[in-house]
Amino acid sequence: MNTIYVLPKDLNDALKNLENSIISSLKLSSFRFTVEFNFEGLKFNKIGITIYKILANYYNNKKIKKNVFLTYSDPGAVALAQRDYPDIKENIFTFKGFNESIYIDQDESILISILPQPYDFDTFEPMCDNFKGLHYTLNPKFEDANIGIGSVIRERRKNFVKTWYNVYFLQPIDNGALMHSYPNNWLLFKEINKRYLFKKEFDERPDNETIFVNL
Repeated sequence: MNTIYVLPKDLNDALKNLENSIISSLKLSSFRFTVEFNFEGLKFNKIGITIYKILANYYNNKKIKKNVFLTYSDPGAVALAQRDYPDIKENIFTFKGFNESIYIDQDESILISILPQPYDFDTFEPMCDNFKGLHYTLNPKFEDANIGIGSVIRERRKNFVKTWYNVYFLQPIDNGALMHSYPNNWLLFKEINKRYLFKKEFDERPDNETIFVNL
């Protein structure tokens, strides 16, 4: 019997799926995970704090000591997050600040990074290399074809990208939507009369040509 997959009806529904994906990812041997919500109008701090609460509550309920941290590229973003979430302001850092903190090599640390961009690579990659714990990053953009870089650096970035495993992805596309909610496969939905109907699943993220052929 074929599984009937359903697209989340709104952000709150998607965040419930995200919780299941994150908890499921804790059983994997990998330790670097991406979460991607690719549509307009999102408040990424809300999603970031949701990931924070999922992880903190999970380990608190199991009475396992873990410290969860949020990291951002610049001090301005850190200041805004500390203002909005004063209860955890001591757990919010810049990439550079966390890399220089005492928590970078502590076994009980868990890291969440928000929106790292290609121009952040020189501070983001060293933090990731020095941090050996569980690490989630929200909507990362590790590469940009518009930025002129040498072939050696480009290859380094490609190898870095390969160290990350996606656990949640949601994106509207022309005439449909693409979703990945671990442990499920990648799911393609077709839009028909403003309804999204499950079309096909894939073991890996389908490329644009595969999506086009199947829609």
